[in-house]
Amino acid sequence: RLRDGLLRRFARGTVKNVLATLSAIFSWAMRQGLAQQNPCQGIERPTPDQSVDFLTREEVRALLNAAAADARSRRYGRIRQVAVTLAVYTGMRKGELFGLRWQDVDLDTRRLTVARSYDGATKSGKPRHLRLPAELVPLLREWREECRLSPTGLVLAAGNGPRRLAGPGADLGLGALLRRAGLRTFPHPWHALRHTFASNFIMSGGNMLTLQKILGHSDIKMTLIYAHLAPDFLGDEMDRLKY
Repeated sequence: RLRDGLLRRFARGTVKNVLATLSAIFSWAMRQGLAQQNPCQGIERPTPDQSVDFLTREEVRALLNAAAADARSRRYGRIRQVAVTLAVYTGMRKGELFGLRWQDVDLDTRRLTVARSYDGATKSGKPRHLRLPAELVPLLREWREECRLSPTGLVLAAGNGPRRLAGPGADLGLGALLRRAGLRTFPHPWHALRHTFASNFIMSGGNMLTLQKILGHSDIKMTLIYAHLAPDFLGDEMDRLKY
């Protein structure tokens, strides 16, 4: 029940890691005489999904246009516009977006520090420093003037309170926004925007090692799922053989 419940909210790789951790805990407990059995043994663990589903450039433009149209007319429309634009231009994880503070954003030097995920550390446990895309600077300047600063200084906060707008299980209406834009929806829409950034970055000729640093992947193998999208992937290698 735990596994199936987590699969409805989180990625398959995350659920697999949770089960592995629980199994290690119960194995230790058995050695210490604190548990008689390991309930994780024999439970099928999900295989991480290596497929990459993303929005094309045309679809991203449609999404940004829909977000801009919603900015004044719908609840949280303006904040959602800022969050979506940040996601497609930086590839930040959902938790990193909603843990971002104004002290992490320097609009003058265009420096962006990804230091937190929600209220805790990033997935890698280490902060990373990025160059803030020029496209984001005017939007963030306007938003800093409009938003009511929260006590914790969150860029994306609920009113002037300390509460975050979205937790791990909430999508802040992103799924509905995708539908209004006439686009397909995703099981994990915010993560799809991360895939969208990474895929379009590589298709535009971006470097794989650079992408690893931008996304905060600890292992290059995680980044290589986008390799097939590179313009020179395999190149003319399949023309080497002549019979």
